[in-house]
Amino acid sequence: MSTMNVENLRKAFGETEILRGISLDVRDEEFIALVGPSGCGKSTLLRLIAGLDEATSGRIAIDGQDVTRLPPKQRDVAMVFQNYALYPHLTVRANMGFSLKLRGAAKAEIEDKVAGAAAILGLDALLDRYPGQLSGGQRQRVATGRAIVRDPKLFLFDEPLSNLDAKLRVQMRTEIKALHQRLRSTMIYVTHDQIEAMTLADRIVVMQAGRIEQEGAPLDLYDRPANAFVAGFLGSPPMNFIKGRLQGGAVVTRDGTRLPAPGTRVADDGKTLLWGARPESIVPGADGLRGTVEVVEPTGPDTQLLVRLAGEPLIVLLRTRAAVRPGEEISLHVAAGDIHLFHADDGSRLDTGA
Repeated sequence: MSTMNVENLRKAFGETEILRGISLDVRDEEFIALVGPSGCGKSTLLRLIAGLDEATSGRIAIDGQDVTRLPPKQRDVAMVFQNYALYPHLTVRANMGFSLKLRGAAKAEIEDKVAGAAAILGLDALLDRYPGQLSGGQRQRVATGRAIVRDPKLFLFDEPLSNLDAKLRVQMRTEIKALHQRLRSTMIYVTHDQIEAMTLADRIVVMQAGRIEQEGAPLDLYDRPANAFVAGFLGSPPMNFIKGRLQGGAVVTRDGTRLPAPGTRVADDGKTLLWGARPESIVPGADGLRGTVEVVEPTGPDTQLLVRLAGEPLIVLLRTRAAVRPGEEISLHVAAGDIHLFHADDGSRLDTGA
């Protein structure tokens, strides 16, 4: 059993507060992804859990044991860094077994665990090479293997794929997911890439400015974001937003365009809202909204359009090879269940009872 609990965790560097009262419970064998923009505090949170930085206040517990003030070596966690952090003068074999050697483990135990991790990660043929002789993806697998041989209570990943090219990131993402399914270990994974988070995690924790904005299963956050920040952060391309005033079941924009706002109440009329719709939820419809196509981007199976609607740019993702040209007028439709409404002042979700 490997659980982790953070209670009201705060971290400040001088007058600058990085974490502002973070509380989070991680269940046994769960894969958690911490996401958010640069500077939101996700890597700082990971470093506090690892013991690499000291919390200003709050509590960290692993398997019920308070580890808040314990040094890293007493926490039984393993961390995989963005820059691999391999020793260039040691072979792959020596790098992977280094932490066990420091613990005073027997040579036979080290060899056995290194061989087991190498087999899992496909590193058998590379054990006698040096880091300088490896590709970026191979180095990342070695760094992951070094964590595996320790058999820790908790795996921590700090943006491990950010230095890889796009194709290799997809490959390594699949390998990490398969690794979690095989080891059934508890993992906390920091990334700024929301696609990584959506595909890897059992639960996503979205952070901004040192606070947790929302946490939950990936599709729950995607389908029902708690606020405009989460709605705009999760999704590629991101959600479209158009500002207007609620009036009679529609959001009325500056130019008088009426955007459907189903489920709204008369009592909310007059409020300034953000009308939101994801690009793939906007489809051609004869009785829909009228816009002008400005840019057409065929991507193979899909076609991405930039459409001018109500004076605002709107990204439309059509799941077809659409024969559309710039300058054409297009009629669009969004199903009632795919429309999101947020308060313009604080970004919170408008309660429509849906």
